[in-house]
Amino acid sequence: MFLSTTVTTTTTITTTTATTVTTTTTITTTTATTVTTTTTITTTTATTVTTTTITTTTTTPCNSFPTQVTYSSGSLPHSVAAADVNGDSKLDIIVANYGSNNVGVLLNNGNGTFAAQVTYSTGSLPRFVAAADVNGDSKLDIIVTNVNSNNVGVLLNNGNGTFAAQVTYSTSVKPNSLAAADVNGDSKLDIIVANGASNNVGVLLNNGNGTFAAQVTYSAGTEPVSVAAADVNGDSKLDIIVTNVISNNVGVLLNNGTGTFAAQVTYSTGTGPYSMAAADVNGDSKPDIIVANYASNNVGVLLNNGNGMFAAQVTYSSGSLPYSVAAADVNGDSKLDIIVVNAGSNNIGVLLNNGNGTFAAQVTYATSSQP
Repeated sequence: MFLSTTVTTTTTITTTTATTVTTTTTITTTTATTVTTTTTITTTTATTVTTTTITTTTTTPCNSFPTQVTYSSGSLPHSVAAADVNGDSKLDIIVANYGSNNVGVLLNNGNGTFAAQVTYSTGSLPRFVAAADVNGDSKLDIIVTNVNSNNVGVLLNNGNGTFAAQVTYSTSVKPNSLAAADVNGDSKLDIIVANGASNNVGVLLNNGNGTFAAQVTYSAGTEPVSVAAADVNGDSKLDIIVTNVISNNVGVLLNNGTGTFAAQVTYSTGTGPYSMAAADVNGDSKPDIIVANYASNNVGVLLNNGNGMFAAQVTYSSGSLPYSVAAADVNGDSKLDIIVVNAGSNNIGVLLNNGNGTFAAQVTYATSSQP
């Protein structure tokens, strides 16, 4: 958010110089002739310089947020995504309504307010939602994890911001979250899912037309919840990062180069790492790991050593029960800051980047109950 200040200065300078010289000369001769010469010289110099309208516009980052405006969703909204689903260059809202067994789409009115949600049926207990163009028509589709149905649903965009009925693809037990990423280099977005009760991650390769092959699974820790894709070792292949909530660690599965993955390497976190984001927080062009340690009431930052391995986490205090975390430049200094949802404190916390991958204490903003 930014504030603009305009200052206008008007300066008028007037200089007037006036000089009058009068010379009288009298010459008397013996022939009784008198000659009188009078010379008058008047010089007037008037200079007026007017400088008008010196305008300086300063755009200053605003490190604060206004009071939230709320919009009705379904029952127990569990996750949200922002994406332009109707092609008007405005970000709309997609929400997974866990208790209503549907996803809601709230179209942007064009001024930052949103229309009432339109709902689309999902499987049982939709938990996590993402937007991605899975069939190559340049329209963003919806992907959702259906926890109690043990599948993911894909709702193709009709081209106008409405969606077709979901097509489902089987996962393992309790698909908690997902990421859409091209893991095999065919320029098609594949699906990665964290299967919480099966202790694995599943990869569903895109067939090229927006349908998906059966998942291939890779072992994770105990109760994998959050998953992301990022190239952590600089080989131009997307790797998998997963939070293992009961194991109290994050696992990194390096891409073998073909869309298959090596066994995870784990890094310790705090207690209950529930959410995670991959982002370059120290400006070395390597993705680091940010994790919300739910039962430790802090966020942890694991810096990338530059070779796909990670340093021990550095922790920063959050509110109570940090449930979700994201990275974004909120103050316009080109450094990624941390935003954390504090479910037990009923607020969000913003931790500004000090410029070197360390972070200032959080500043909190009130939300509704149990964000």
